[in-house]
Amino acid sequence: MVHERCKAPIPDAFAYLLQKEGAVSGEQLAMLAKVATKRFVEENVPLNTTIAKLAEEHDLNHHQIERVCELANVGTHQALWPGAREKHKLAFELADAKKLKEKRPARKPASSAVNRDYAGPPAAIGKSGPSLAALLGVDPSGGHEGLAGPSEKRRLVIILQKKAAERRRVKDQTLVAAMEAESAEKRAYAQVKQEVLGGTPMRDVLRAAAVAGLGKVGCEVLPGFEEKLIDETTGGTRAGLKKLAISRAPEELISDDLGATTVVNGAHPVLVSLDTVSKKKGVVQTLLYNLVRIDDELNVVRQRLNELG
Repeated sequence: MVHERCKAPIPDAFAYLLQKEGAVSGEQLAMLAKVATKRFVEENVPLNTTIAKLAEEHDLNHHQIERVCELANVGTHQALWPGAREKHKLAFELADAKKLKEKRPARKPASSAVNRDYAGPPAAIGKSGPSLAALLGVDPSGGHEGLAGPSEKRRLVIILQKKAAERRRVKDQTLVAAMEAESAEKRAYAQVKQEVLGGTPMRDVLRAAAVAGLGKVGCEVLPGFEEKLIDETTGGTRAGLKKLAISRAPEELISDDLGATTVVNGAHPVLVSLDTVSKKKGVVQTLLYNLVRIDDELNVVRQRLNELG
């Protein structure tokens, strides 16, 4: 037998228990706030406009709207802070729950909402505007990966994308380094040309480079410098250069082990320019090696993807 007090209407103080309070979790509120922040930062849509629309779609109460506003304001400030030139002047129109409450129509009593829910079969809730996944730029076909993380194939695709981006970056660095090496070689030629036309034989320049620990780069570039210089000169100067030509570089000047070499008179412009050429060429060689390494890693990943089908 039901007591008469149990049949009494529920006081308004407990009406909130019948509202859809638990239908929206804390994570969902945080996600709605991120949507508002994203639309403000990327599309300049006011926070209040987005939150009002989301509140209507998800049937948020006033307390939930206040929470979304707080999270959206904090998230927007964090998103704008890194790009702000004058940090103390960073300002934007804050999301205000009070303004949203004034514009929003009054909620219907909870009891009528409960009666309506049980009055007939469940009805589909209509959607207005883009979906939450579309607003966040998420591919809905990807599904949730759960606690297991991405599949092996997906993981390999991610690695492939990262390696491809790394290869583009290293290739750009290689092009820049090659241009810098070419410029350094032109400056070195100008210094060598001035020294040789001033009376120093090219063979002495090569020996000085070897003593300074630059024999390897000297043997690489000085023969070419000499040929170019002979082509650019005429008359007696040209004949003298041909007579004192270094022909083939002496083997004793070529050494790959320069770690213990003592640099003598390293401040000479010719030696400084040759040292710069050596360093620039070393950078290019290192980057080319990295490109080969990345290509090998890409081939391995592609082969693994083909095996997975």
